[in-house]
Amino acid sequence: MFVQKYVVSNDFIDLNGHLSEVGYYYYAVQTVWAINKKLGLVEKYEEFGIGPIIFDTEIKFKKEVFHGEKINVSIIFSNIIQNGRKWTRSNEIFNENGDLSAVVVSNGAFFSRNTRKVITPPKVISKKLFK
Repeated sequence: MFVQKYVVSNDFIDLNGHLSEVGYYYYAVQTVWAINKKLGLVEKYEEFGIGPIIFDTEIKFKKEVFHGEKINVSIIFSNIIQNGRKWTRSNEIFNENGDLSAVVVSNGAFFSRNTRKVITPPKVISKKLFK
């Protein structure tokens, strides 16, 4: 499991004084790209002309998160079909007390930028991302 640490900025604090729904989604997506960069996959996506796409996302809110709070965001993949053609990605967001604050679940796939269709990614990608 990959975990990324953040300090919550004021950019996503709503009128109730806590992290807004777009803020939770923002930190989840930032974590996705952090793992892709760490694994060297961004360059592979360019090389093969593919990229991940999302079909739907659901956020379940558990605890509030506030401006300046330190959070940890984890990422794990499940329901991997046809060697990564389709998958489910789950991000868990924990507040600085270690309490689960939100779960962001997205269903996605890999997409060919040439054919504009869902594809199975090359093994060099699926082996790194789904290990």
